[in-house]
Amino acid sequence: MSSRTYGGVTAERRRADRRAALLEAALDLLGTEGLPATSVRAVCARAGLNPRYFYENFTDLDALLTEVYDRIVTEITEAAARGVAAAGSGAGLRATVRSAAVEALAVGAADPRKVRVALIEAPASPVLRARQRAALRHNTRQVIDYARTFYDVPSAADAQMRFTATMLVAGWSENLIAWLDGELDAAPSDLADMFADAAEALATHAAARAR
Repeated sequence: MSSRTYGGVTAERRRADRRAALLEAALDLLGTEGLPATSVRAVCARAGLNPRYFYENFTDLDALLTEVYDRIVTEITEAAARGVAAAGSGAGLRATVRSAAVEALAVGAADPRKVRVALIEAPASPVLRARQRAALRHNTRQVIDYARTFYDVPSAADAQMRFTATMLVAGWSENLIAWLDGELDAAPSDLADMFADAAEALATHAAARAR
């Protein structure tokens, strides 16, 4: 690739800027108009770019959508991890979960399009639906790991722990969708409290049944 500059901007920088514009355009279309309105033509029009620049960066629309989704999941995951770290090693399960939820919710509060893409639009796309299911399983495993950190749960309780963690993670997603749709009237801090309460209650119940 040529490294010559035009107007003081290198070819690499221009290509990176075009890629960023395509990703932003796809996020905006998915997060505001939905998957049916998100096509290669629409993305290029929203980004103000010729379609040839699309194929300079992505093999097809699924490749673009996958990167948009993966970036959102990574951002939310990293935010939740910061919340866990902020709670501190001496915090209990409820405080740890609440801190993680607060940070994750901040991502959606700053840009609601990201939550809508991750929770509402992803199931409509076969490629994103598969990644969403993988993310749910990953989050479920994380919840199980956290529960084992705070409770002495024997390995014989694996099925109970997985069942409980799956209910918690899937229920959290469904409640976020209701919140986005205006069916759940609550401030983000209240959502974090409710999620932390549910996590503590479910983990305590699962640990008790395992004894």
